Amino acid sequence: MRVLDKVDADEIRALHERGEFFWLDLHAPTDDDLDLLGGLIGIHPLAVEDTKEFGQRPKIDDYGTRVLIVFYGADDDQPVEVHVHVSGDEVVTVRRAACAHLGAARDRAMHDPSHTEQDVVFRVLESLTSSLRALVDKRGAEVERLEELAFERPTGGERRRMSELRSELFRIQQIVTPQRDMLASGGDLLETLPGLERDVARHPFRDVHDDLVLTANEIAYLREVLAESINVLLNQMAGRLTIVATIFLPLTFATGFFGMNFGWMVRHIDSAATFFVLGVGGVIAPLVIAIVLLFRAGYFGGRSR
Repeated sequence: MRVLDKVDADEIRALHERGEFFWLDLHAPTDDDLDLLGGLIGIHPLAVEDTKEFGQRPKIDDYGTRVLIVFYGADDDQPVEVHVHVSGDEVVTVRRAACAHLGAARDRAMHDPSHTEQDVVFRVLESLTSSLRALVDKRGAEVERLEELAFERPTGGERRRMSELRSELFRIQQIVTPQRDMLASGGDLLETLPGLERDVARHPFRDVHDDLVLTANEIAYLREVLAESINVLLNQMAGRLTIVATIFLPLTFATGFFGMNFGWMVRHIDSAATFFVLGVGGVIAPLVIAIVLLFRAGYFGGRSR
């Protein structure tokens, strides 16, 4: 098996004439490159047009003896869209961004010429799935750290990061879930292509599907953890507002009561001592009582009874 990284018309023709299987991995090809390649190996014009337009959903398009798979991986914390053209004679991967996991799979294939078409397709999908799993695991470590901070005093930036992470995980979920469902239904189509048939009961594409199931479940769990952490923060804020309201309610009552012009108070509060005992004491006493009650309830580190 040969591994190529550019559209070399003479070499591709020679490989076809010898009936030698090859993997062509193209990074940011031009439209002219794709048109030339389509003519050389017989890619359907609609598939060629699809590959010129990135930003598509994960899918498997059937073109008879070949299929187009739109699959996503990740690199440098960003999703990477890869178009995989599969037939009995070659596998072509087209991408516009680097992907370290896919590059590693290509390097292994270059040093192991015994790879079959089935091995290549499986390794491509498996490497892209592994890159997504690595991205989700990285986000998971960050979620665990923020979950612990939620019960302490997170900074404004940490609170903002909780919300951003939940959105990022949702965007990753929009990739992983369709790919999981796609392989659940479209895996049978791949197994019917020339060179991808198997006699054993379990096809390796099932392993890729299982990895996507685990990744999708992990994303759902992490988003739930973040939602609970945000709820903890909201409850803490509500608790602080409750403390403020509890303290100022009796103060408001006391100041309102003593601010009235009752005849008795006008006639008897006529000295500094009386003013401090009834006036100031009438404000401090409910404040102290409120603080003691809140402390006993556990709001200031005391133990609730």
